[in-house]
Amino acid sequence: MLNDFFSKLLPGFMVKNVAQDDEQIILEAQPIHLTALCPSCHTSSSRIHSYYWRHPHDLPLCHLAVRLRLSVRRFRCLNPLCQRQTFAEQLPQFLARYARRTERLINSLYHLSQALGGIAAARLSQHLRMMNSTDTLLRLLRRKSVNTQPAPVRVLGVDDWAMRKRVTYGTILVDLERHRVVDLLEDRTSATLASWLKKEPAIEVITRDRSTEYALGSANGAPQAMQVADRWHLLQNLSNMLEKWLNRIYKRVKQIILPPSLLYRIPFFRTHSEDEASQASRQRRLERYTEIQQRKHDGQNILQISYAMNLHRETVRTYYYADAFPERQARPVAVSILDPYVPYLEGRCQQGCSNASQLWREIQEQGFSGSRRMVLQWMKPRRKQPAASTPKKYLEGVASRQSNSASQKGKFPPIREIVWLFTKKTENCSQQDELLRKFLCQDKEVRIVAEIAQRFTHMVRERTSTDLDSWLADCLTCGIQDVVNFAKGIGQDYQAVRLALEKPWSNGQTEGQVNRLKLLKRQMYGRAKLDLLRCRMLYSP
Repeated sequence: MLNDFFSKLLPGFMVKNVAQDDEQIILEAQPIHLTALCPSCHTSSSRIHSYYWRHPHDLPLCHLAVRLRLSVRRFRCLNPLCQRQTFAEQLPQFLARYARRTERLINSLYHLSQALGGIAAARLSQHLRMMNSTDTLLRLLRRKSVNTQPAPVRVLGVDDWAMRKRVTYGTILVDLERHRVVDLLEDRTSATLASWLKKEPAIEVITRDRSTEYALGSANGAPQAMQVADRWHLLQNLSNMLEKWLNRIYKRVKQIILPPSLLYRIPFFRTHSEDEASQASRQRRLERYTEIQQRKHDGQNILQISYAMNLHRETVRTYYYADAFPERQARPVAVSILDPYVPYLEGRCQQGCSNASQLWREIQEQGFSGSRRMVLQWMKPRRKQPAASTPKKYLEGVASRQSNSASQKGKFPPIREIVWLFTKKTENCSQQDELLRKFLCQDKEVRIVAEIAQRFTHMVRERTSTDLDSWLADCLTCGIQDVVNFAKGIGQDYQAVRLALEKPWSNGQTEGQVNRLKLLKRQMYGRAKLDLLRCRMLYSP
């Protein structure tokens, strides 16, 4: 019975002996077929020339590694015209020539390394008793062919991905109908994309971002396909335009008087060290802004400044177009766990208690779960006299900071919050949002831009293009240069934008595949070259 069990595990062999130690099982077997075919002339032969042993590894059994000891025969070729005199019997379905592992073990290791990458798969293979090194698993990935999709691609998504951020970029191509990655290209130039598209004549739709390289490559490589702009990128382009425009006029917009309920409150008093760190950070940003403006005056463009100062292009763009130094907006804190206890704390302050530790212990009994420092920061601007243990060095500047903090009950809404307000759905706006929008729209230019932004977001979200032509005409005649430039960019890519507002296709699925690609790239610990990434991205279990 035992021999029959092991013989089923080794098709074509008969197990002669089974040995076991603490780490592995050794199966000694010999083939049961009496003849073999010559690989050159395919003549059957039963005349044995000699025997030799092969010792390949096989899949583990009962959590023990398995080593095979196979008695393989060498036959004499019976065809006198054949160039071969002897040949070894081949086992292509079970064991390849010169292989040290069975095909089923290689297949399991391949799927394991596809799922986990080199290092993680090597660690797990040790636990599964399929011991192999990282380099071996990576060689298996490169050597074994990838299961590609044979069906032609009809709807293609195109996007870029970073091999090395801000230095080297590639292109990812996704079949949007089958939800599968088709290929990875080594760069994001129009020539590379066009050469790939010429090999796929069945493509009818190409979704892409607003990149001119992808637009040119799609037009040259697949002129029969209609290009569809990605709707998310359209909204992102609108947000970038609004942010750039607000950076330019923010100083004027801040002069609009808002009611206290619309201001972003400052919940806590800043310490002396926090204030010093903030001033040092502002000074560094001011020096950066001054240098960028000087380079702009000298005739350098955004890309040249970005490389010279080792800054991201968007950072340079913000300072490049700003008419004045863009102050950093404080991050608003809408809700604090201290808020439910503020009435009690204010009542105790009116009674004359200014001991933050005492107040903290009292509200702790009422259920407060925050730290003593939160109560201390809340208490600092409300103290009429400092504590007796306060150092004199600290008292020198505390009076001015207390007066400033006490008088400043809130801050004007930051730029990004205003951008979000102008692009938000009207039905999702609260009463406070609507009130803030009405106050901001007292400025004529703000009112015009807000209306333009709302019309554009409505077209994108509802996927309607009936208002696109009139919207473009209004943008070009509004007299606001940032809006005019944005409308001109839309006009240059008019057909792709119109199709984005009419067709259901979008690049959202492609962005998801880029996210998966980033995960695989980081999972492979810096060894994720293009060939390995292509193997893992095109893999289908």
